[in-house]
Amino acid sequence: MEYLDVVDEDNQVVDKRPRDEVHQEELPHRSVMFFVRAPNGKILVTKRSEDKEFFPGHWSIVLGGHVEAGDSYEQSLRKEMREEIGMVGEYEKVGSFVKDIAEEKEYVQLYETVVDPREIELLPDEFEEGKFWTLEKIRKELSERDFLPETEDALKFADDLQKI
Repeated sequence: MEYLDVVDEDNQVVDKRPRDEVHQEELPHRSVMFFVRAPNGKILVTKRSEDKEFFPGHWSIVLGGHVEAGDSYEQSLRKEMREEIGMVGEYEKVGSFVKDIAEEKEYVQLYETVVDPREIELLPDEFEEGKFWTLEKIRKELSERDFLPETEDALKFADDLQKI
């Protein structure tokens, strides 16, 4: 059973509960997300599997997952990178935000990794497809496809990445 740390409004751990309870009771918890950027600046955009619990078949500009109870954001980041792209590249923290939607409230730490697209291996159970797009293409597709709710928050940081 997966346990998550429940946090207060200052992102301090106040409890540890099973993941299902955290979601059912809409308790605030932590997650980690990361951009995958190619050396040419394009960002990996993935289509989630239809089997996902939340937002099946939606598109995303970030990858990631929950921070398990007792783990740090960086420990979770490395775990999620291994699971979702098949490798742990060098990474850099680019920001944080609070994802507050009907389904869950998460305190998100956001990172970026720059990798050769040929080196990643997306898990077929997690993703239907993945493509590298420019920010302009991503913005155009926002009105054409269903994207995850955190896309707008993440896009604010993506603009800054292009300036690096």
